[in-house]
Amino acid sequence: MGSSKHADQVQHDHAGLPAQPHAAELKRRRFSAAALAACLAFAPAWHAQAQSGDRPGEKQEAPPVKAPPAPALSPEAALKTLRVAPGFRVEIVASDPLLFDPVAMSIGPDGRMWVVEMRAYMPNVEGAGENAPIGTIATLEDTNKDGRMDKRTEFANGLVLPRALALVGDGVLVAEPPNLWFMRDTNGDGKADDKQLIANDYGNPSNPEHSANGLLWGFDNWIYSANHTTRFRYQAGKWRREPTAFRGQWGIAQDDFGQLYFNNNSVALYTDALPAEYLLRNRHLPNPSGANVQMARADEISVWPARVNTGVNRGYRILREDGTLPVLTAACGPAIYRGSMFPESFRGDAFIAEPAGNLVKRLKIEERDGVPHVRNAHEQTEFLASTDERFRPVSVYNGPDGSLYVVDMYRGVIQHRIFLTTYLRNQIKERGLEAPLGMGRVYRIVPENAPRRTIPNLAKASSAQLASALDHDEAWVRETAQRLLVERHDASSATALRRLVTTSPRAATRVHALWTLDGIDAIDWPTAAAALRDPEARVAATGVRVSERFLTAEPERTVALLERARWSEPAVVRQVALSLGSAPPKLADAALLEIAEQAGSLPFVADAIVSSIAGREFAFATTLIGSDAAGDIPSVSPVLAVATATVLHSGNAEQTQALLDRLTNPKTTPWVRTALLDGVDRLIPRADDGSRRMAFLPAEPRALVALASSKDVDAPRAALLLKSLRWRGATVDAAASLAKLTPEQRERYEKGRSAFAVCAACHQDEGQGMTGLAPALAGSSWVNGSPQALVRIVLNGKVDQLAMPGLGGSLDDATIAAILTYVRRSWGNEASPIEPSTVESIRGVVSHRDEPWSDEELQPLR
Repeated sequence: MGSSKHADQVQHDHAGLPAQPHAAELKRRRFSAAALAACLAFAPAWHAQAQSGDRPGEKQEAPPVKAPPAPALSPEAALKTLRVAPGFRVEIVASDPLLFDPVAMSIGPDGRMWVVEMRAYMPNVEGAGENAPIGTIATLEDTNKDGRMDKRTEFANGLVLPRALALVGDGVLVAEPPNLWFMRDTNGDGKADDKQLIANDYGNPSNPEHSANGLLWGFDNWIYSANHTTRFRYQAGKWRREPTAFRGQWGIAQDDFGQLYFNNNSVALYTDALPAEYLLRNRHLPNPSGANVQMARADEISVWPARVNTGVNRGYRILREDGTLPVLTAACGPAIYRGSMFPESFRGDAFIAEPAGNLVKRLKIEERDGVPHVRNAHEQTEFLASTDERFRPVSVYNGPDGSLYVVDMYRGVIQHRIFLTTYLRNQIKERGLEAPLGMGRVYRIVPENAPRRTIPNLAKASSAQLASALDHDEAWVRETAQRLLVERHDASSATALRRLVTTSPRAATRVHALWTLDGIDAIDWPTAAAALRDPEARVAATGVRVSERFLTAEPERTVALLERARWSEPAVVRQVALSLGSAPPKLADAALLEIAEQAGSLPFVADAIVSSIAGREFAFATTLIGSDAAGDIPSVSPVLAVATATVLHSGNAEQTQALLDRLTNPKTTPWVRTALLDGVDRLIPRADDGSRRMAFLPAEPRALVALASSKDVDAPRAALLLKSLRWRGATVDAAASLAKLTPEQRERYEKGRSAFAVCAACHQDEGQGMTGLAPALAGSSWVNGSPQALVRIVLNGKVDQLAMPGLGGSLDDATIAAILTYVRRSWGNEASPIEPSTVESIRGVVSHRDEPWSDEELQPLR
């Protein structure tokens, strides 16, 4: 390990600040301390008490070993505690007192580092003072070119727990939940003086561990977030927004072809094998497969810290005998390595931060039978780990020079108060981990003998130079060049971009060129057609995506897509199945039928097909059944199952009955019956442990009931499926359902029974609804789906089809939770009860919203 020479003095910006080293920052610290003190004056004195993270009846015993002291270290001393993989060294890029509590960063086209500083996060174990408006966005510069930042300019301050930024156009997108701001410096002094509100529903300010963040400019020129269901786009100086899928918890990344990756605290990595937006087109597609693909079970990825980890939230039960953390508990901030500085074997590997374990983990990404997976890259060790408990890596990034950047929040307390246990509170208090505050570092990881590389300044590059930069070795250069070209919308670059599509030897460059052409509205059919013939399947898949704009006006172009799909490359087949949703239905369905017969059994293909036939699933399923070609059965069967599940989920009683009646029709072939039963099984949602939950049908499935009571070989399976199905008029064992509730939940249920009177006037006493006025609650997919969507409907109301007024202004959190608990456990509904804290949290997220929700907005939450 090593570090670059540190400049002895800190240069300040040109805002008239004192020239003495650190004087301005000391002044800022005094201001921040004063702001915090005003909030802390009302903080209760510490005493042993139950914490919100405690679980009833759980005994919190002392850890198996005693932790060594964890004093706050200087940046240079902390550097010596880092243990990095052989052949690498770690350098300090920036550190306190130049930056404070960093959580995210971005490198601008001119080489300046933009840093998000969450300075009020958990100032003490109670979290008192956390709402102090002292968060900042700062820019850091290396004025003497020694590799270490030495000048700070505060671009924006007065923020409450800011958590993400993205450089866009002539400004910066800043996340300060629930607000998403676009800030600009209009007079060139380095400070924001123009602030535009882009969204007031961006995340939950009351729960920092579960709030929107990320703001990643994707290859398709949309800006994606973790922990949020909206994507944004900046075009011609205006902002657009669209619903998208929920992704991860903290941090979001992409590979060289634009595939998105994310994680949560206990799962190392998820990915979208299918671009999730396609799956949202068909709102009746149940439990979609292909988005949010978990790449490893939590217990498959072991963790090997360099120190004992008694200061983790549930250290009383999860630590090894030696006191080290065995599994991920705070995984976050992923990056896919896409540079040229590391050995080639590192390209495409995932790096994830684990602040609770004081380490950064490297994972190998691989496909097994067409499904993406990850595994540990190192055996019983980590790529980067520290013996310093205050080393808190929270985000990892590809550097402009091909290195890897690690943002270290450097502090003792990382767990938020909402989930804090008594055990961890005691650890924090007894070992003095609350102070000091206001520290932080950014590290750079490079090969041991790597010379320093020059970072190209793209801020003043011409469009021609930016087009050339798309063929650069470093992902940061290529991504920045694409963004700048798309923002300029300079048609003069189109010729050079088209040339790159057909001549660049780098597949990633060809993908960037295609998306840049698409972003400046200069994609033409000859270029798209050339991409469809590309030898690299993922380039061809991109060619399919950018071809969609031609399919409506020139439907004959579907022939070219189908021709490439016949090459049987999974990535291309999946994308063709998705993109055919943009073609005229008659042409699309014929092509999709061919794909179903040839490749329907490939992972995620069935979902891709059914996502493209919204409203036509029954006809498509009928065609599949009629084809009955013996050679195609293995491929067609999964598609028929997904199409069947989607028909059942649609609530169309006539179509549901027609499909299920085939179960007892003697002319039905065995493979069709199996596929239909697979479709019923697919309809039934699964709990996290894989157990079946309850699904609802629009009417009694008479044929399924008859099959279950017969002596047929499929009778046991039919009977098992019926245990997880409800329909209007079904006999329900209400006592058994209520017996599963805790006494507290039962009390809430009874309160909800009384309070339901406010809803019964429209939805009726038995939840059957009223035609033309209010939908049925019995068997409703909204009622039995995610609380995130259901609570929003009650708070703000809902439009589309039958309108519902919002009740958030007249009902408190406890009453809403009680009513919804009653509704979700009555009339055959068996969804989980709703906690008042859940309603409170969601109310906080949507508190600035006045208008009702649409189906399109709620669909990602369903």
